[in-house]
Amino acid sequence: MRSIMPFAFVLVAAFALVTTSSVTVSTQELVGEGERVGIKIVLRGLKRDGAGTVMLRFQVVNDGNKPQALYEVIGNSLDGNVHLIDAANKKKYLVVKDSSGKCECSPVRGEVTKDGPINLWARFPAPPDNVEKVSVVVSGFEPIEAAPITR
Repeated sequence: MRSIMPFAFVLVAAFALVTTSSVTVSTQELVGEGERVGIKIVLRGLKRDGAGTVMLRFQVVNDGNKPQALYEVIGNSLDGNVHLIDAANKKKYLVVKDSSGKCECSPVRGEVTKDGPINLWARFPAPPDNVEKVSVVVSGFEPIEAAPITR
């Protein structure tokens, strides 16, 4: 019985280490640092829908103490200031527009403050089904490379 106890302890410790490691990897944030110090975007999701589009959700976060007008950080509209890049097929995806030419995206308004991140979204044409990752490009921020597309 004594010879089994050290082995069991090692097994439990190894399982805990593997479990902790996998949790750390799966919760890793995908972040694009901004041109302005203390401002960044955090990817919240990139999801296919059944209608042949992909919904991008992200936050603009201000780690600084000075509030920033969102339009000064990101531009007047997400249309033209955010797109997806499918490097494998060398294709750029622009925000979907409705029949009146209005972008299918959240409006750009308000201030982003230290304790008040702003959630934004935009809809894009879906890349082919075999494309599982794209780059998310938002004007004024580093691109977020290899962003996974979920279903």
